[in-house]
Amino acid sequence: MEAIKLKQSLLSTIDNIDERNTDLQQKLVAAVKSIIRQNAKERTDEITPFVQSMKVGVKLPADLDVKALRDEHLKEKYS
Repeated sequence: MEAIKLKQSLLSTIDNIDERNTDLQQKLVAAVKSIIRQNAKERTDEITPFVQSMKVGVKLPADLDVKALRDEHLKEKYS
């Protein structure tokens, strides 16, 4: 509910800007463009820093037979 009030207040403030006050309008346009660029950048980044940090470790070999290893482990455990 508070977000809706904040949005309404912001829209009301923007709507009440005097068109003759070009300095304020330019600052507002620059701020909106900056926010849009930030949002666009967030959407295009496929890998977040958190996911990027998880890329550490050892890759498993492509020919690894997990089923055979599991069966061998179970055979040893229950023999």
